[in-house]
Amino acid sequence: MTSVRNDSTPAPRAADRERRDAMRAFYVAHHPKLAAFVARRVEGKQEAEDLCQETWRRFFIRYDHYVDSYDEPVKALYPIASCRIADFWKERGRVREVPFTGEDVTTLIHELAPDLATGIARRVDVEHALAHLTERQREALRFHHIDLLKVAETAVLMGISENGVKNLLKKALEALRHTTVLSDYRPADTGEGERE
Repeated sequence: MTSVRNDSTPAPRAADRERRDAMRAFYVAHHPKLAAFVARRVEGKQEAEDLCQETWRRFFIRYDHYVDSYDEPVKALYPIASCRIADFWKERGRVREVPFTGEDVTTLIHELAPDLATGIARRVDVEHALAHLTERQREALRFHHIDLLKVAETAVLMGISENGVKNLLKKALEALRHTTVLSDYRPADTGEGERE
């Protein structure tokens, strides 16, 4: 018995295959960073993964639009995730600003002052210094230095221009450098233009 080939079933088009491959590559490239972003804001591994998958589902529904509308489609991804996270906390009757955790503070210390040791006292002092920043400055620091988002991605997420993000980061870093809480950690001025 010979098999009859049904020619009425169209073969997958090359364009569809390329689109699926591009979507898959985008997912593989950005999922680890997105998963970390969500996990820092949600309690529970399963909840974080569920929110990530919901974010991806919503993102891929409008994938073609994001590719056409953004120079970098990833700029649309984090606002979607932020909305899902806000909904997550709203459903639980809570509004939550995520504080900097001890691990985040350590990361921030290494990012901003690599020569500064990260003992407990220093972490506490950095946490106190962060408390003196505005909420928007802390948010910009978190997105850019903890979540490792680019300035452009941070700008979209915060709803401001890239220059607005740069200004927030600059003011936050200046405030941290000049706060009295961290004055004991500044290198002494030798008068010779070098650090001791």
